[in-house]
Amino acid sequence: MVPVPVVGIHHIGIVVENLDEAIETYKKLGLTFDGIKEFPHTRIGLFRGGEGHVELFEPKDPESDLGRFLRKRGGVHHVAYAVHDIRTALAQLEQQGFELIHREPVIGLHGLPVAFVHHKSCHGVLTELVEVPADGGH
Repeated sequence: MVPVPVVGIHHIGIVVENLDEAIETYKKLGLTFDGIKEFPHTRIGLFRGGEGHVELFEPKDPESDLGRFLRKRGGVHHVAYAVHDIRTALAQLEQQGFELIHREPVIGLHGLPVAFVHHKSCHGVLTELVEVPADGGH
């Protein structure tokens, strides 16, 4: 077994019912608020704390993937791990039997290459890999 060279936790994605209320709560935790991004099916509140990020997702469409997730349970949706070489990490995971949602990275919210690993492969937790520059920038 070759472990994936994870260099840190990049972010945690949390699905919330009311983004504005959640933003006020997370500000009180001492995280730095970086604004809101609007998309057709979701609003996302962005925070950072140290080198990690928190993304708060408010689904606009109750029938979207995030809308159904909120209806079932809400809360932590995914954990994203930072890696320097996402293609190598994906190949290692696939070779070890992980079920990949993306075999090739796509560009994510932070403008960085990302790929998801199915929650069934990670004990119920949707897992995201985020390729960060080798100089440590997130």
